[in-house]
Amino acid sequence: MLNKKLVNDPLKVADELLDGLVEAYDGECVKVGRRSIVKTAIPQGKVALLVGGGSGHEPIYHGLVGRNLADGAACGDIFAAPTPDIVLEATRAVNRGNGVLYLYGNYAGDVMNFDIGGEDAVDEGIDVRTVLIWDDVCSAPHTQKNKRRGVAGLVPIVKIAGAASQSVKSLAELERIARKAVLNTRSVGVSMSPGSIPATGKPTFDIDPDKIGLGMGIHGEPGVAEIPMTTADDLTVKMLDLIFQDFIVDSEVEELRAGDEIVFFVNSLGATTMMECLIALRKAKQVLNAKGIKVYDTIVGPLVTCQEMSGISFSVTKLDAELKGYWNLPCESVCYSKMETLGAAVAPSAPAPVAASVPSGPGFDVNQVHEMLRQVASKIIAAEPILTDADRALGDGDHGLGMQRGMEAVLEALSGRTFATVDEPFTEMGKAMMSSMGGASGVVFGTLFRSAGRELKGRSVLDAAGLAVSMQSAVESIQQRGGAKPGDKTMLDALDPAARRAAEVASLPLTEALKEVSDAATAGMEASRDMIATMGRAKTLGERSIGHPDAGAVSIAIIFQTMRDYANP
Repeated sequence: MLNKKLVNDPLKVADELLDGLVEAYDGECVKVGRRSIVKTAIPQGKVALLVGGGSGHEPIYHGLVGRNLADGAACGDIFAAPTPDIVLEATRAVNRGNGVLYLYGNYAGDVMNFDIGGEDAVDEGIDVRTVLIWDDVCSAPHTQKNKRRGVAGLVPIVKIAGAASQSVKSLAELERIARKAVLNTRSVGVSMSPGSIPATGKPTFDIDPDKIGLGMGIHGEPGVAEIPMTTADDLTVKMLDLIFQDFIVDSEVEELRAGDEIVFFVNSLGATTMMECLIALRKAKQVLNAKGIKVYDTIVGPLVTCQEMSGISFSVTKLDAELKGYWNLPCESVCYSKMETLGAAVAPSAPAPVAASVPSGPGFDVNQVHEMLRQVASKIIAAEPILTDADRALGDGDHGLGMQRGMEAVLEALSGRTFATVDEPFTEMGKAMMSSMGGASGVVFGTLFRSAGRELKGRSVLDAAGLAVSMQSAVESIQQRGGAKPGDKTMLDALDPAARRAAEVASLPLTEALKEVSDAATAGMEASRDMIATMGRAKTLGERSIGHPDAGAVSIAIIFQTMRDYANP
């Protein structure tokens, strides 16, 4: 059954909700460029704090722009990272000549898109640094904190960093304080029922009524494990024990002991009522009091949401004198406001094989390449339901919509155009996907076609040798950008064997080579069924990811099947 949502065009909700958010700020913030929100008053010389991420989690991240909080936010589509051009426009808008700190959740799509936007900002002379939020203790062991997701702990972390940004004198000092806040913040979340993406209305995952998803993500990912449905008191103890244990085993942070002070955040994922949150808070305070841990400040409510997901999370931020000083600074935004703490101290001042080089057989001229890429775009658009279902099995179900959005932008970019050389339509295709899709897929698939454009620069014909060189370049660029490798259950598991086969058949006519390449891509996609995901949102599923092909690999298979069919009508 579809979930009802009060929207207009389901594909425009991210833009329309941002317009509404700007109105909610009553003149304190303005919309900048395509999809960024920025404070109207940022002092010259201030070290700027830029947050951001996908929409659909309101009121965060974009509701954390405000007094003594973030200076701006780069806003993505629903559950998708902001694209590099949005990150760049937001960076320009908040920059006041003393550097910009990026502070956001550790998700592959966000990392890649912010990295590209940051590289472009550096090229313009803006000093940029990044701190990733990785507070979700369930998503990776403490020895691999860099692989953890950023979840509800972002609220106290952004609050502390926002306060620090008002007084620090250097970007390096703000980076240090933000990293300290991240290190001292740990979260655990659970879900009882899923949320949904407005564009589809379908739930992002399935769970039995008598089960709870432990360690769920805020993008609609299912939990890393399922436990029997239980009482609020029993679940509260289990969740706190996971947080306590993580502070114990991690040598980089002191364990929680009697006398320590914390900020404690009970978050609703959207549908969980305040009643349920308060019942859990009641038990949590009992447990914390029994351990002698003092709750210095409490936050409770639906601040980090996942549409209508029924779920709850706990976040603990351990305070020392420095962090407490920044915590005490009052703040105000649509998402979170804090009054001045009576008697509080003032915030401290700033302390594969290489393709064969032999001549190839006949290939395609620029007009044929242009038409082939148009057919690829149309085929992917038509395959949206297939890609959505493939992604629902392993992720949050948005891959099909993202690819559809990207390929619609491709058709618009290629429509009515004439090109002089075969690299040009590939490059335009890559640019259109990067600027329209968001998330990791936008970067990864955009890189695929942009890499082809670079390798084919100035050529009048696409032949099998050119195809092989461009595909190998794409594999290398994607691995470098995203950190994935063949066997991680990503699109590379279809692309890499296809690129290797392209190198082996580089002397054939292009029509024959594309048959071989398509077969290799399809075989690679099928092989991904038997793999355990170790990258992307599906990595938390472990062995439960076996049996399903990676959605990105399905897209790769369709792309090369379409190229094969065009070449061999």
